[in-house]
Amino acid sequence: MTHGTKQWLQFGAILGALYAFVCIIARIESVEMIFPAPPRTYTDLPGLVTIPGAARQEYAAVCLPNPAARYLMVFFHGNGEDLGIDQSRLEQLRAAGYAVLAVDYPGYGRSYGVRSEEAFYECADSTYQYATGHLGWAKDRVIVYGLSLGGAAAVWVASHEQVGGLILESTFMSAYRVMTRWPIVLGDRMQSLARMKQVRCPVLVIHGTADRVIGIEHGRALFAAAAEPKRSFWVQGADHCQVPQIAGPRYWQELKAFTDSLPR
Repeated sequence: MTHGTKQWLQFGAILGALYAFVCIIARIESVEMIFPAPPRTYTDLPGLVTIPGAARQEYAAVCLPNPAARYLMVFFHGNGEDLGIDQSRLEQLRAAGYAVLAVDYPGYGRSYGVRSEEAFYECADSTYQYATGHLGWAKDRVIVYGLSLGGAAAVWVASHEQVGGLILESTFMSAYRVMTRWPIVLGDRMQSLARMKQVRCPVLVIHGTADRVIGIEHGRALFAAAAEPKRSFWVQGADHCQVPQIAGPRYWQELKAFTDSLPR
């Protein structure tokens, strides 16, 4: 082995060690970045219920019945909000003709527990079971609706449970790719793009074209990966939290057009 070859091998070993270190740190630190739960914004809310989970865990949720509704929207919110912040949107969904069930993840609002990816998925599964079990909704009348971080919960449920539809708004291909754009770090979390292969229901993808938090390329990739039937709604000029406001009445028209298109 020449001296130059040995130097290259040593250099490669150093780079490999640095890369492994970055992957480990990313895995550890990403939990706080993904789940930056805000201070609780509510003590009580209209329709506040408790969803039982595994190992005696309980999740705070808002259940808004609608006797005229054909579908139940199971709404998973973003990472910087809780049910109190989302109260207006949930009421708007009911006013638009849907029954609504929304949940706070562990460590959010009145849902106690450790914030983690695994707990996040368990919460999503328990919410689906509550919708189809305790509330008695037929599986094909449940639409899972994920906003931002909540998109990972919605894709998770739709990838292994029967649902009537999947709505993804301003959400990501995977957690790390929000920062890196490309899958260059091992151990990526919340790999929604890969899970889209297992989704077998109609899909609606909504995304703002000016989203500076989760770029429009995430929405386009998720839409491309979805099987037919699928619909997209790209909101021109909308940043991450502006989609309903910028879209205006068109936002609600697109939701209705999607649910009207579902098999009867």
